[in-house]
Amino acid sequence: MQKNIRLRHIRCLLPSLLIIFFLASCTGGSALRFDKLSATTGTNGYLSAIASIEQNGKKWYGSANELLYHLDCGVLYHYAGLYDSSTVYLRKAVGIYDDLFARSVTNEAAALLVNDNVRPYRSRPYELTLLHQFTALNYLAQGNTEDALVETRAVQLLFNEWERIDRHGQKYANDAMFHYLSSIAYDGAGDYDDAMISLYKAVGTFNEGPVFLPAEIKNYACYMLKLNNRAQDTGLLGISADVPKEKVPGLRNGLAEIILIGYAGKGPSLVEEKWSGTYIRGGLLTISHRDANGAVETSSMSAPPLPEKEYQKAAEGQKTSLGTTFHVSFSLPRIRTFNSMTGFFTVTAGAGSAPDTSVVVNDLDKQLAKNLEDTKTSTIMRTVVRTTLRTIAAQKAKGAMKSKNVLGNLLVNLGTDVLADQLGRADTRTCFLVPKTVQVARIPVKPGTYAVEAAAHGAGGAVIGTKTFDNVVVKQGEKKFLFYCSFR
Repeated sequence: MQKNIRLRHIRCLLPSLLIIFFLASCTGGSALRFDKLSATTGTNGYLSAIASIEQNGKKWYGSANELLYHLDCGVLYHYAGLYDSSTVYLRKAVGIYDDLFARSVTNEAAALLVNDNVRPYRSRPYELTLLHQFTALNYLAQGNTEDALVETRAVQLLFNEWERIDRHGQKYANDAMFHYLSSIAYDGAGDYDDAMISLYKAVGTFNEGPVFLPAEIKNYACYMLKLNNRAQDTGLLGISADVPKEKVPGLRNGLAEIILIGYAGKGPSLVEEKWSGTYIRGGLLTISHRDANGAVETSSMSAPPLPEKEYQKAAEGQKTSLGTTFHVSFSLPRIRTFNSMTGFFTVTAGAGSAPDTSVVVNDLDKQLAKNLEDTKTSTIMRTVVRTTLRTIAAQKAKGAMKSKNVLGNLLVNLGTDVLADQLGRADTRTCFLVPKTVQVARIPVKPGTYAVEAAAHGAGGAVIGTKTFDNVVVKQGEKKFLFYCSFR
């Protein structure tokens, strides 16, 4: 008799144990990827990293992270200068996003108790823009301005759609770097009107944050907009030049230029942060956590509603969870940033020429931090509802399976609690192979062949690395794109 009771308890636990194993593999993938790949950008081991990804893809990514798999490979091939291969992977990632977007989100989220980690990774909005940005840069590196502008138009459609619809707290709907580089591409194609439209959008997006508007771009925009009979735009943007026109290089449409894209430092990742608190049904949610310095952060908000069936039960006089109080414990994603030795880049084109200094056009630490802040409330709401419903379900399950067998009760309680803990894990998926900052230096040149010297500098100005580009041929009106990775 006792043996049969134990067997019944084990059978009851088997589904829970299988779910625990599945979720542990899902949540462990991000940690595995970070451990195995985070050092590759610092050592320029891009191709070996790709080989490792292809060999361990199922273990590191799983079926839910197919988009992230192709994004990582595409980014690494871009760093390696293998632009065709990079574009192949990035286009596959775009196709996966389009397929996920076309699916019913309701169907994917039908099981409210499921952890976010088992849902297909759709990418964060700024990551999707980066995906198209790297693709456009691949084309520009190959001198293919036409296809680069196709990417520009595709992203503009995304921006238009994001501005049109309610995206549950997502405030990102424009990207300063993308508009700025698009203005350069349009100028190279001789489309000066669209170049000025993109430049206008770039300055406007810089002004809205989170990346600050560089003074060099502000001054350039002031004079270029006036040059193209758009002086009124400077008033709309609220900008004015703070240096004379003579000190701003490149003030002419259709100039030939050498453009250095610098990737500086190591991009951010995500880790879990434990939170706990009290959920009062129909009242308040109060949660808190202790940060790395020991300081306690507390947050209070209206308690998110449980499913409508709880109200229906109450209306029918059935026992419900209305009015009850629950202790909740769960994890939220927290940004992890890394110090960068690389502060800026300089570039010279030809002996005797003065060096041009790069400006920061994107800061991925700030982009991820803003994304987490924008989505924090919706993430908390979604997570707390799941946690509360699991707490209710767990208590009911424990009560239903309780017997006189002490060992069986212990197994049931442990299995239920471990399952709840695994279900409460935070979604820490992100593309951490991006740089900390993306920087741009522009050198107006005459048509010809150049030996280009680029240097990476520490914040104090000391040179920490150099790169030489020999025989750089620049044609009339051409924008020649060069790349320098300094992930130190």
